[in-house]
Amino acid sequence: MDEHTESIKKQEEEPAGWYNQAPRVSDAFRKGVSVTVTTWGGRAVSGLVCDRDPAGVLLEARENGGSDPGYVFLPWSSVEQVEINQLTPRRVKFLQG
Repeated sequence: MDEHTESIKKQEEEPAGWYNQAPRVSDAFRKGVSVTVTTWGGRAVSGLVCDRDPAGVLLEARENGGSDPGYVFLPWSSVEQVEINQLTPRRVKFLQG
């Protein structure tokens, strides 16, 4: 049995196992994570997260397939949906009891 299969089997045996490894919002908005943000106006902006704070999120965006990066600040009040294009699973260390 390979490592992935063993991991799945263990998660089935321990229902909370998947929850411990699930991503968090802070993981999705870490610097360098690729996201697509859809605004309430219907605009979709894809890019890499540069920064976030209580006011909103700053992306390095390449709009319309352009090669020149630009920066786009989106206030949270304008964000309808965020798609996380790539996310590294959280590393969880289990302590033996």
